[in-house]
Amino acid sequence: MVKEKSTKTGRPFQTAGARLDDVLGDASKRIEEETQTLIAYINNELVPAIREHSSTGLRIASEKLKQAADMMDAGKKQKKS
Repeated sequence: MVKEKSTKTGRPFQTAGARLDDVLGDASKRIEEETQTLIAYINNELVPAIREHSSTGLRIASEKLKQAADMMDAGKKQKKS
């Protein structure tokens, strides 16, 4: 009959489990923080830049279409003369 509890029984697994929980918990926190940083970067930096450049591209395309329409109108006037 054993009256004293062995200090070694179950400890390696218990401490390994605790260490694994710490590592996974830290990794999970880090992933969550990095994800939030990435989302903030996309929303605050990329989306406005894309919108700005997209509107610039639309303005350029609009100007080119206007020039094409002017050339078409000029061609019609020359044929009528």
